Amino acid sequence: MQHSLIMDDVPISKPFFLRLENAFLLASTNDFIEILSAYDNLEQELVSWCNFKGEKFISKTKLKNCYAYQLRKDSAARFLHFNHDLSLAPDEIGLAPQGVRPEIASPNYHFELNNKDEMWSKNLAGIYEDSKNSQWNATKDIDWQEIPNYPTKLEFAIAQIMTYLVENEFSALYIPAKFLSQVSPFFTQIPLLLSSIIGDEARHIETFTKRAKATGLGVLYSTKTTQQSLFSLFKEDNYLASSFLLHIMGEGTFIDLLKFLEDCAKDEPTKKLLNLARKDESRHVAYGMSNVKAAIAQNPNKINILKDAVFRRQIYLDETSGESTLLIESLAIFAGGGESIAHFKDGFEQVENLKKQMEKNRTKRLVECGIDEELARDLSRAHTPNFM
Repeated sequence: MQHSLIMDDVPISKPFFLRLENAFLLASTNDFIEILSAYDNLEQELVSWCNFKGEKFISKTKLKNCYAYQLRKDSAARFLHFNHDLSLAPDEIGLAPQGVRPEIASPNYHFELNNKDEMWSKNLAGIYEDSKNSQWNATKDIDWQEIPNYPTKLEFAIAQIMTYLVENEFSALYIPAKFLSQVSPFFTQIPLLLSSIIGDEARHIETFTKRAKATGLGVLYSTKTTQQSLFSLFKEDNYLASSFLLHIMGEGTFIDLLKFLEDCAKDEPTKKLLNLARKDESRHVAYGMSNVKAAIAQNPNKINILKDAVFRRQIYLDETSGESTLLIESLAIFAGGGESIAHFKDGFEQVENLKKQMEKNRTKRLVECGIDEELARDLSRAHTPNFM
């Protein structure tokens, strides 16, 4: 292939050689570079440059209005080209997105998450687009001034529930953030989606904190049982297992909780913020399910990784904690609508029914991912009693 480089009256100078250097940089081996110049005395400099660079000076020709100097690229191509369908990200990609041609000898960032099969989801693009179209503003989109005051015990229950939600959202923020810098940008859509998930969780943290503060109490107590449950989730270092535990087992259960809270809430602003957060979380669950489903379809043995992660977590939590009694009482008071014995008993029954529905829905999600129903039930029952 031949490339023309029109220099016109540009003399031998730094700009001249900059353009020449770039013409050879982008050319393939054995390509010809034709320099069209108004000067007839460039041959000696071009021969010297070619000898120094490992290229070949071919000829000089006088044309009607200029001189043509023909050179050939003998050196190796400087840029690499990769197939878009690769399952393993190339080490040489650096911080460039898929489709870029990196120059040879660029730094290797040693991204640990470079296997497409561990992270990919067929609906990545759709989930990311929905994330962009569904953004909301916790300050402007919630009528905070419309939230009424409730009796003391009910106010306490609401603030305690919001405290629990904030803790869980920090977990859901930090876990994808932990993995984000390990993902090769060759799979560009994955870090973009993880970033959108992180943004969602940050908004939820802001929203639930504001709701706790809306009537003056603010965030309240963080129990050891909740902290231990979330820590067992945070310390999982396998991406696929973490996606499974967080997005399917955890956030899948979390959207059931948010729907329950939305249905029990007595004021519209609280209902709205819970509804908006639940819609965000549903996207995260959709990614996790598609991710895990694809991984299992590719290699059914991946189920063993997921099973091991669930039961290791169960063993840890069985040794250290049960459910958060403070949370359960707050949920019962909130669901019952008050602190009287009648309200509490009614609310407690609703919470017990919620747990059963959570387990049923978890099992259904696991089966949808390609897990045998009997194992799905075992995994669902082994999930932390602290929901996330």
